[in-house]
Amino acid sequence: MAEDTDVTMADAPPPAPQDEELVLPMVDEKLLEDVKSMGFPELRARKALMAGSKNVESALDWLLSHENDGDIDEPIKKVPKGQTLASSGPVQVAKSIKCVETGRLFRNAMEAQAYAERTGRTQFEETTEVKKPLTEEGKKQKVAELKALAAQRRAEREGLEKVEDIDREKKRREQGQESIKTKEQLAKAQRLREIDRIKREKAAEKKERERLRAEIAKDKAERRARGGRLAGKLGVDGYNPSIDQNDDRRNDACPTTDEPAPAPAPPKKIDLPPPEQVDKAIGTIQKYKTAGDGGTCLKTLGAYLRNAINKGDQDEKYRKIPLDNAAFKKRVSGLVGGIALLKAVGFVKDETHLELTLAVRDSNKALLEETLAKLEKAHAAYVAGAC
Repeated sequence: MAEDTDVTMADAPPPAPQDEELVLPMVDEKLLEDVKSMGFPELRARKALMAGSKNVESALDWLLSHENDGDIDEPIKKVPKGQTLASSGPVQVAKSIKCVETGRLFRNAMEAQAYAERTGRTQFEETTEVKKPLTEEGKKQKVAELKALAAQRRAEREGLEKVEDIDREKKRREQGQESIKTKEQLAKAQRLREIDRIKREKAAEKKERERLRAEIAKDKAERRARGGRLAGKLGVDGYNPSIDQNDDRRNDACPTTDEPAPAPAPPKKIDLPPPEQVDKAIGTIQKYKTAGDGGTCLKTLGAYLRNAINKGDQDEKYRKIPLDNAAFKKRVSGLVGGIALLKAVGFVKDETHLELTLAVRDSNKALLEETLAKLEKAHAAYVAGAC
């Protein structure tokens, strides 16, 4: 809100009594809790709101822009109870909030925040202008606009879910075809092994028959030479070899088994490498166009990773994300791809405390930095496309 600089000493309020209670300047407590729940210290969160941030998006912008300021962690100067930070001069009462880009007026911060989330605009200021109340016709038009927006979001979500269902069905069919192909290959290999076994058995039988015929012919020739008698008892090398030996030799050459062929192993699920999982998640998030939801999600994820990279080693709270936080549910977990990206870079779900945790031993700083760069690039492209 613009301040009146033409103030004389006569207009200034009298100095506060020495014993008057000093307190921190007043801010929107609900908005303060939302910013703190995203992992930022209360001191910095208060400074962001005192700087004029009217919603979580503008508070994030201020915190990211001033995180390296030398006085960012210096204590906030207290003021007399009941006065604002600007109470050293005449305080003008703000009667509405105005969008700097469009000039549109809002009765309170909640209306302005809803408008910011719907349009992606972040520049607002307090003003003494009074927003005229809606007429009955205006109220009906407003209700119709809200219903249309809700229907649009629902259709967008259903469309995205339909695309993902098609992708899942396509993958299921591909995996089924791959499974059938694998089974056919295993069955073919089994048939080839069986054919080879039969061929080896027949070859061994033929060789044995030829050996027996040769022994018989040799015996006949010897009988003729000795007047019908053999020189001695046939040994194991004669034409009447041991059946057991013959069987043993055949079994060694052509082993058989009654055991069934092993069942084909099911195809293994192919998991994408973490960088590719990150790319897939970012691509999904960028599809959310209504009210700038995709851009908000990308920016919020960037804030989480930046905290984990820069401060996670000193304070473990920057490596934890509460799953039941309202802002997290609305900006990240409510969009397909948000939690998938966090899991891809190492965050693990803790069922006991209902939070996502990035353990130090599991932290891959190179992957985190690479993902942060991708998020910043994707957010810039998203904003450029929305303009």
